[in-house]
Amino acid sequence: MNEKWLIALLPIVVGLLAIVPVIKADNVQVTASVPTYVSVVFNYNTVNFSSVLPGSTDVPAPNQNSGIYNVSVTTNVPLTVSAYRTAWSPSDVLTLKFGVGTSVPSSPQVTLTTSSQTVATITQIGQYTHYHGYWLTVPLNAKGDYSTTVTITYQPA
Repeated sequence: MNEKWLIALLPIVVGLLAIVPVIKADNVQVTASVPTYVSVVFNYNTVNFSSVLPGSTDVPAPNQNSGIYNVSVTTNVPLTVSAYRTAWSPSDVLTLKFGVGTSVPSSPQVTLTTSSQTVATITQIGQYTHYHGYWLTVPLNAKGDYSTTVTITYQPA
């Protein structure tokens, strides 16, 4: 009679052993690669001074005090901003000055030439608006219609 009782108890003991959890710990290495990200969207594509009188000095571009010459920037690194212009056509006699900032520039910072130059170093990271300003000087002997192309480059510092 004792043997039957042991046989009946054995399946219950084995079942209890099966639900005891096994705990195991291990180290898991997790890696990620985050690239440099720079997005610059120009919110304008032309600056038209219209009619500027000969002999005028540092005439601001129309409506620039309202911040219309700006770019939307998103970046995860500091940036360097450089700029240059092509020669004025039909004659390279006008002077174009330029300013940049996180607020609308109130005065020019550099005179743009046909050689690229650094106009700003930006340490701000994230999403923001960067403003541009243009000022034109016209000599007394100038007349006619003039044009130039300005190239502005934003790149990792």
